[in-house]
Amino acid sequence: MKTLMHPSPSVKDQGAKGAVLFDFDMTLVDSSIGITFCLNRLALSFGLAKVSREEVVRTIGYPMDQAMGMLWGHFDPEWIDHYREHLVPLEYERMEPFPGTRETLSRLREEGLPLGVVSNRKRLVPAVESSGLKEFFLSVVGMEDVNKPKPDPEPVRLSLKILGGKVEEAFLVGDSEIDAEAARGSGVRFIGVTSGGRNREILLREGAWAVIDGIPELTGILL
Repeated sequence: MKTLMHPSPSVKDQGAKGAVLFDFDMTLVDSSIGITFCLNRLALSFGLAKVSREEVVRTIGYPMDQAMGMLWGHFDPEWIDHYREHLVPLEYERMEPFPGTRETLSRLREEGLPLGVVSNRKRLVPAVESSGLKEFFLSVVGMEDVNKPKPDPEPVRLSLKILGGKVEEAFLVGDSEIDAEAARGSGVRFIGVTSGGRNREILLREGAWAVIDGIPELTGILL
């Protein structure tokens, strides 16, 4: 698929070397299979209804307590404790970077672009390490690092502060409306990726500067 972009000079033509921030789940890695597996293990333990991958994908990107509430109509803090104590390792075992992600991140780093991860995961660093992607990032900002998660702009602003990036030169790459709103609120350009189930029309409607089908397409935009 050809990348869709709003009319704008290319980054290459502008000579920009701004920071590139990434959402984690369903942007860099396919975590849907692992999360669905673990949520259904949780459901079995607590007498909850089984959930489908499609239902889970619609909740990925929200903090886990909100996601659980969306899936089951209410939330019990005991569920989070059980998930983190017993199920997180099973989730990590089933988490895989999307094809071409490692190679693309390596290329962006080689070209001097500072890279960061901005996610609504708690304990984000172990997840990024488990995915094998930690080496590419100078900044990893998760739920425990901020007072307000995405779509609030605080995580994006913190990551840019760590990276020393200028707002006007920065990008946030993500798969959902949550990422789009965080980008708008912080003043960075949003690159939408369709790997999380939102189609091009939705991402463009949310103000995406560009829409791609996968991380490897970034080299044609940013380099």
